[in-house]
Amino acid sequence: MPEFLPEELNLIYLYDPGNLHGLIYELRSMMAVLMPDENELRNLTQGVIAKLEKLTSADYKKLCETCSPEAALLHFNLGLEQELTETED
Repeated sequence: MPEFLPEELNLIYLYDPGNLHGLIYELRSMMAVLMPDENELRNLTQGVIAKLEKLTSADYKKLCETCSPEAALLHFNLGLEQELTETED
């Protein structure tokens, strides 16, 4: 299984709908709307897709299982719970 850099894992966390083929589809869809000057993100995304295409479904599942729950939820934590708690006091 290929190794994923932290930046690559961030893309996976952000765009993963829960299955390997869906993730590749979502990443390709995102690339379709990139601006011409977003070459760094385009190159990063192409690299992630190339690595994902080498994975089997079992590898994908293992990748998802090895991610800590805290890391997987970081991009969804917008601080809303803290804001709600602070305003209720």
